[in-house]
Amino acid sequence: MGKFVLERLLQLFLVVFFVATITFFLVRISPGDPATIMLKANNVPVSDESIDALRSELGLTNSVGGQYIEWIKQIFSGNWGTSFVSQKPVINELIARLPATLELAIAGLAIMLAITLFLGISSVIYQNRTLDKIGRVLALLGSAIPTFWLGFLSIYVCSVTLGWLPSMGRENWKNVILPASTLGLGLGAIHARVLRANLLDMLQQPFVKASKARGISKNRIFVFQLLKHALLPIVTMTGTSFAFMLGGSIIVETIFSWPGLGQYVIESINMRDYPVIQGYVIFASLLFLVIHMLVDGISILIDPRLNAE
Repeated sequence: MGKFVLERLLQLFLVVFFVATITFFLVRISPGDPATIMLKANNVPVSDESIDALRSELGLTNSVGGQYIEWIKQIFSGNWGTSFVSQKPVINELIARLPATLELAIAGLAIMLAITLFLGISSVIYQNRTLDKIGRVLALLGSAIPTFWLGFLSIYVCSVTLGWLPSMGRENWKNVILPASTLGLGLGAIHARVLRANLLDMLQQPFVKASKARGISKNRIFVFQLLKHALLPIVTMTGTSFAFMLGGSIIVETIFSWPGLGQYVIESINMRDYPVIQGYVIFASLLFLVIHMLVDGISILIDPRLNAE
């Protein structure tokens, strides 16, 4: 286990370093000058003098190499710079918006797991019957529909047409239903197909046939053998999906005006707020890495043989 932890920490260090480097140079070759955009956004007359003064204040007059070295130092010292717009530490701004994204991700994960388990298990129990066929069609549709289209469709049907649920903000529990469903439906459909394929493959394994030959009931085989072996891929899928929901919910948060990390980084991109954009990418990368480390550790606890690979 000690070797496992050291390897993962080394991987984390290398990934953060490369992600930080790539992000730094990508944001600087993107079109648009932060100083000019900020002056226009605040209705300040744009002139060469005002642009130069603001660029100097933001530290953009230094050489790119100097800015890069300073950025790398800041990352590993825990100081991720100050937002050009709010003039607040980037790490504080990200942490302040994390609870909203975390709430949305947990709700989306719950919906995803419910869909995955229901469609995946029912389609195996009722294989080639009506429920299985309906489940396969729903899983195919769910995995084929783009997230942004599903979000707009849910707003039109549930909010505009029927008036059942709010479509924007984070006022109460009702506000989370539509964005969480948009996040969870597509991933749930994809994972349901994977779970169904895994369970059907396991049904052909020798240990299942041997259990049937010993007279063990189908229900007992399914609960105590098939589901036990299916636990490992479910854990992996759950961890990967949760990491995706935390770091990749930008589209959903923007559509539903959810005040989380995704909406914040979109606003920062529009304003060319370099420290926030760079900090968000590093923050999302760390979330991905930490969650995957936890998933790897849980997988080893479930199946110790993985530690030997």
